[in-house]
Amino acid sequence: MVAVCHVLDCEAYHDGIRRAEWSRAMSRVVVEPVTKEVADEAIGLLADTGLHGHKYAIDAALAVIAGRQRGRVVVLTSDEDDMGKLCGPEVLVRGL
Repeated sequence: MVAVCHVLDCEAYHDGIRRAEWSRAMSRVVVEPVTKEVADEAIGLLADTGLHGHKYAIDAALAVIAGRQRGRVVVLTSDEDDMGKLCGPEVLVRGL
């Protein structure tokens, strides 16, 4: 299963992608909402790690959502260092 937060979905889309192709790819992905509970937990992660601001907000929400998934969880990211700080030890973080 591939899961993302809906904010990441918005961030990743750009006009170089045909909308039909995007929709087809996203139909195979579980898009998790960023609820108040997710946001509150993400704020805690940011406070615990000393990170702050919009640069880390989406990463923190994704870390919370990753931590809530069952089974083996891998986060693929271009920012392995910061995601490693935000994700708990049960989440494997791998750089792209």
